[in-house]
Amino acid sequence: MANLNDHMGRPIVAVTGIGVVTSLGVGKADNWAALTAGKSGIHPITRFPVDHLNTRISGMVDFLPSSSRGASLLTYDLAEIAAQEAVAEAGLDWGDFGGPLFLASPPVELDWSERFSLYNSDKHDIGAERLLRVARGLKGMDVFETTQFGSIADRLADRFGTRGLPITLSTACASGATSIQLGVEAIRRGECDRALSIGADGSATAEALIRFSLLSAL
Repeated sequence: MANLNDHMGRPIVAVTGIGVVTSLGVGKADNWAALTAGKSGIHPITRFPVDHLNTRISGMVDFLPSSSRGASLLTYDLAEIAAQEAVAEAGLDWGDFGGPLFLASPPVELDWSERFSLYNSDKHDIGAERLLRVARGLKGMDVFETTQFGSIADRLADRFGTRGLPITLSTACASGATSIQLGVEAIRRGECDRALSIGADGSATAEALIRFSLLSAL
């Protein structure tokens, strides 16, 4: 009989499906073909002006309809596309996954286009007061879905039929690995027999490049 535990007596957890979206394309096949052909996913930044930035190249995903519509919408699309491929490869139902969801995504903040619109809308009071005044008058669900940290995971949970409260986390560069580990631990604790772990980030902005440049990370 096969041993289903590791050397520490913990249940062995296997990855049965993987999905990927990068600047090289959608899916493992396209990405692997590009890599083995020697193609680089790094390209000049066109999403915003870079004339006064030290960094002018990136690996941004710019070919999706949501690529220019803001961080929240792009992050959702990246996560959904990758999850579809992973769930399909695992041979599971897209609409009834049957396990918990762990999503690694960037913190939610106003996109620069929205900040400029807010700044230019009314100069009679400070920006924070204008933001609160405008927010109180907004009633649409689209506003909620693009400004709440957990809203992306909530939509993904509905889309894939996951179980329990979806978990959203952000642990900087370790976020994706953290989501995988949370899934592993949930399985080992006997809480589930499968978990959907996703890492997606569509938050690349001029401000982000400046921040990382100041940290000497770019």
